[in-house]
Amino acid sequence: MNHSVKYILFLVFFFILTLIPKVSLAEPISVFVSIVPEKYFVERIGGEQVKVEVMVKPGESPATFNPNPKKMSRLGNAKLYFPIGVPFEKIWISRIQAIQPNLKIVPLNINYPKGKSLDIENHLNEEEDAHTWTSPQFAKKIALSIEAALSKEKPEKKSIFQQNYNALIQDLDNLDQEIHDILAKRKNNSFMVFHPAWSYFAQAYGLNQISIEKKGKEPGPRSLMKIIEKGKNLKIKVIFVQKQFGLSIAQKVAKMLGATVQELDPLAENYLENMRQTAIAIAGASH
Repeated sequence: MNHSVKYILFLVFFFILTLIPKVSLAEPISVFVSIVPEKYFVERIGGEQVKVEVMVKPGESPATFNPNPKKMSRLGNAKLYFPIGVPFEKIWISRIQAIQPNLKIVPLNINYPKGKSLDIENHLNEEEDAHTWTSPQFAKKIALSIEAALSKEKPEKKSIFQQNYNALIQDLDNLDQEIHDILAKRKNNSFMVFHPAWSYFAQAYGLNQISIEKKGKEPGPRSLMKIIEKGKNLKIKVIFVQKQFGLSIAQKVAKMLGATVQELDPLAENYLENMRQTAIAIAGASH
């Protein structure tokens, strides 16, 4: 092999080596989230720069979920995990952190004390309703944390993340105003649910959420009669349920109230449309 051929091969090899960092930079950030609504937020902000996997799939319950070995192994390739305060994280976040020490865990629970990412379990025990994202204003805080984490992980794409974040914030502000307008037509501030997943939504829009279930437990006979009496006094016509929870108690209460049972899902992926339809359903239930 003459010198010119060797020189050409050297140049080709050197060229390939210089491409390797560029290829790695082009790879999307591998992100894990606990629930489907988070996927919507991360993908809105990250765009093509992220690849998102969800722990709790549609139809599964965050209260009873246990990740399978295949899902746990895929965490080894992830760069970021965004816990949001749902029940299964009480046990699993510390285990995930122990198994994957290089995985960056960024809590999105807006009530979570800063600087204590290793103490998620204790804090979660204090929270009765983890569904912070059901308030568009709290969703904006969640979005800010996601944008900051993605920008830190891939600073060369910070301008893209910020642009996408700003667009999402505008959509959330528009949604917030739309919900206010929809609920302005309601006649009754109270609505009844089986599982108390809408506390932040109710707080944001001056509503009174009445829950049949308390702290994960179905009501006893005495509590059930009080709920029924309260429902009659408030002229409740609809009981909202989630597909992740049993319907038998809700159907029993509905029958005694002369009410119907309707599904609302705080875990749906299309966040904007889901929240819009939630507002329409609650406003309609008060007529």
